[in-house]
Amino acid sequence: MRAVALLLALSIFFLATASRAMNLDDTFHFLTTLIIASTSAGQSQGTGFYYQHLAPGDPAKSGPQWRAVTNTWLVTNRHVVLPKLGGKEIVPASFAFHLRRIDGDKLRWEPITLSTDELFKRARFHEDPEVDVAVVDVHDRLIDKIKGGATYLQTYLQWYSVSPENFTGQNNISVQASDDVVVIGYPRGFYDEVNLYPIVKSGIIASRWGANFGGKPFFLIDAKLFPGSSGSIVLSKPTDLVVKDSRLFSAKEKQFAFLGIYSGEPFKLERPIELAGMIITEKSGFNVGMVWYAHLVEEIIGHGKSRSP
Repeated sequence: MRAVALLLALSIFFLATASRAMNLDDTFHFLTTLIIASTSAGQSQGTGFYYQHLAPGDPAKSGPQWRAVTNTWLVTNRHVVLPKLGGKEIVPASFAFHLRRIDGDKLRWEPITLSTDELFKRARFHEDPEVDVAVVDVHDRLIDKIKGGATYLQTYLQWYSVSPENFTGQNNISVQASDDVVVIGYPRGFYDEVNLYPIVKSGIIASRWGANFGGKPFFLIDAKLFPGSSGSIVLSKPTDLVVKDSRLFSAKEKQFAFLGIYSGEPFKLERPIELAGMIITEKSGFNVGMVWYAHLVEEIIGHGKSRSP
């Protein structure tokens, strides 16, 4: 009880390190959240996921250990936080992400709603407004939900987060063009409405990994995705076997790398044509999606810009 009291007094909670064995079903299904932004033009829906910083481990200890979570952010697309109408960004009247609440023998989404002013106090964007990534500090709002101690465990399903320890190169995981990826989100608002599970889709890396496609810090994936998938987390396909420096490494449970944030399909505008007094411009798609590199999250946390309503 004393440890719990200290935990809550410090407004932190603890999680095992990324190197511990993980249940991939739980991680995949509780990593993301449904986002709803309400504007004067109506509601728009997207996907977000949780990202955290962990306190350093105890160097005197070996193997997995419990570590403090020092901060937690909600990561999504800039255009999910600031929906566009007619090419212009709209400031939402309210912005909500959700926890999975246990309601008797059923589950339901419980919104954590941010007002316009609160959203813009918490949200950070990249210095380049074309980088379609936004980071929202939600640590204290999540802490509020766990202050009930054991009551929390009976009321909400646990959420999961990724951290810098999930970047490529960690756990000996690296990727390259043609490697398999998974994308977790809520395409067109479609998901398991009973269990509140997102949809896990697959694809492959379709451009050179590490290169800034067209000069912007994103890469392409070949995957069939839909609106509502915006803000989805993109991960390397989980594996329990890795070859590095001609050596074979194995893990008790499958591991993955956090690759980036999906933000939609790129289109090419064709030459405008005049038809019946109207100017028509066609858009050509390529069945590929843009994924902004994971390292941008750290850049935004460290050097991102706020925006006034």
